[in-house]
Amino acid sequence: MQSSNVVVVIGCGGKGLPCARRLGIGRQVLLADVSADRLSIGATALHNEGYFVHTALVDISSFDSVNELAQKAFVIGPVETIILAAGVGPAADCARTVYEIDLLGTINIIDAFLPIAQAGSNFVCISGMAGHLCPPLDPAFERHLATASRERLLAHPDFNINETGPQGAAAAYGLSMRGKLVRVQASAAAWGSRGARINCVSPGVIPARTDQRGVDGSVDNVVRISPARRAVTPADIVNAVAFLVNPASCFITGTDILVDGGIVSSMRWDTE
Repeated sequence: MQSSNVVVVIGCGGKGLPCARRLGIGRQVLLADVSADRLSIGATALHNEGYFVHTALVDISSFDSVNELAQKAFVIGPVETIILAAGVGPAADCARTVYEIDLLGTINIIDAFLPIAQAGSNFVCISGMAGHLCPPLDPAFERHLATASRERLLAHPDFNINETGPQGAAAAYGLSMRGKLVRVQASAAAWGSRGARINCVSPGVIPARTDQRGVDGSVDNVVRISPARRAVTPADIVNAVAFLVNPASCFITGTDILVDGGIVSSMRWDTE
């Protein structure tokens, strides 16, 4: 039987579409992406598999665009789950692009969907293990990442906002992943006041990504030091997301699950 509850999946790539397949069974699926082609391909695939699919173009770097998406979700039905699987990653051409999409985009979604969250709603932000590997931050700057308004966020002088090239994008990526993590932590109270939960999943090395500048070394080298001796799969990510949104996980909020096969632990303690 088809439920009126809505599962919103933002990002139709290798992380978002598998989440839609797992969590969208018996639900209204609202699929959103910045790319019309990618959105059409994803929606057609889900429709052909029997899912009830709605679509929306969204630019997560724009609060107005994200707010329109949230209002569309609200009109469709009660919003049960929001999955943020969109992002630009460390292969971007400059730091500003990474910050505007990966960091500010996350905050735009948190802010836009909070007013329509209800008892039992879940928001899961898919981040990356780079957030656990970036250098220690000044406490005042980390608090800024966690609590500053979206209008003031990128004005902080500690951002390398104007740096271009691979190094700038890689540094921005690690900092953005750290920002996602602390922002989710800081948002737990507001979401909890509505009976909702918010969490983060940080995957390890994803083979489909051609640029892994956010970690030190090639994909093969990073996988070599993994206790699991392999890269993460879409199923690994989906399993963690499904665990977090399950009602059995109702006491888990404001936290992050590392799905990295133990890479961060090995790098931190140099156990290889």
